[in-house]
Amino acid sequence: MDRIERNLRLYWWYCVFIFTPCYLPVVVLFWKQSGLDMFEVYALQGLFALSMVLLEVPTGMVADRIGKRASLRIGAGFLFLGLLLYSLSSTFWLFFASELLMACGAALFSGADSAFLYDSLDALGRSEEFSHFEGRTRSIQMVSLGLSTLIGGFLGQHAMRWTFVLSAIGPAICVALSFFFVEAQPKERPVSLQASRLAYRQLIKDALYFVTRHRLVLWLLATWAVTAGSLNTLLWMYQPYMKFTGLPVWAFGIAFASFNVVAAVTSHYAGALRTRWGDNGILLLMGLGVLLAPFLMSIMNHPLGFMLIFSNQFARGLFRPVLGPRLMEYTFADKRATVLSLASLSRWFFFALFAPLIGLIAKYSTVQTTLLLQGVVLSCVFGVMVFLYRQIPAKYFEVKASVTEHQ
Repeated sequence: MDRIERNLRLYWWYCVFIFTPCYLPVVVLFWKQSGLDMFEVYALQGLFALSMVLLEVPTGMVADRIGKRASLRIGAGFLFLGLLLYSLSSTFWLFFASELLMACGAALFSGADSAFLYDSLDALGRSEEFSHFEGRTRSIQMVSLGLSTLIGGFLGQHAMRWTFVLSAIGPAICVALSFFFVEAQPKERPVSLQASRLAYRQLIKDALYFVTRHRLVLWLLATWAVTAGSLNTLLWMYQPYMKFTGLPVWAFGIAFASFNVVAAVTSHYAGALRTRWGDNGILLLMGLGVLLAPFLMSIMNHPLGFMLIFSNQFARGLFRPVLGPRLMEYTFADKRATVLSLASLSRWFFFALFAPLIGLIAKYSTVQTTLLLQGVVLSCVFGVMVFLYRQIPAKYFEVKASVTEHQ
């Protein structure tokens, strides 16, 4: 039990270092400096999203079948290699190769990280503390992100390429940390490749069967997709908007750091907010957080306009600590990583669908027109989600004492 207890401390440090994107405040400027236009920026991210769609479920299988610890270790390694390649790249296709490596890494630890935490707490008889641990861990992770982007803004003012080198240090640390993890619920390995394929097919079949039969879980997955995917489409407009308003490049890091502080504070208090507002109220607040920013940004042209993006960061801080526990309340331990990977897959699928359209609009329209149109489209999508939520029968909101293998 002491070794499993150690997982909780190591997991905290893993989350601090796994994603330290010093490049993030200046990456769109870096792409444009390398000759890409906004359509190519969204195309590059759309290809990344498609890579995530193709990799997400198989890598979730890796976590469930051969261990979450191995998935976390290999994922950090791929992320490290992708960032190093990025630091040497200057063309669209080399950027894509870097994004593909990073997609492999992100897919491997996406879902596996939360499932690893949940399994560790469950083995200690403390699964009810998951929302508390998840919220606080994501909070400190966002503080780490904020510090990384703060440094990246100042460094990017002088040497954008070196921001990728600095970003690679964190994943290297996580590779080392992962060797000290202990599997709380170790899995038996299939004895042959054929057995592995059959186990994988059965795992996916069971997870999909459960998700498609449970209307609330299906809706939660769709809400995860719409919320996270919407935030992704807006993310790549932040830098063009800040440049449009006249904010100096060195201040981009300060702006992005402040975004992560807002998200971190929100994530830290996500459990308390959910208790105060209830499940329906917190979902409404999350949706408003996504929608307010693009409308307000479309009418404000001032260097301090970046503060309007705080509403997006409020939603960003909420969606995972709010939606993640609700998904896992209905899912067996051996399917949790796969179901969470399905949630992340849906996010990337949503973004991949919208990226080409947003890229075309951004290429041929002004920054403010692009933001306004994004707000209109997303309002329609969220309106449909509210309608569908109200159609879910009450029986699906009951958490069953046990979930059978073929539910």
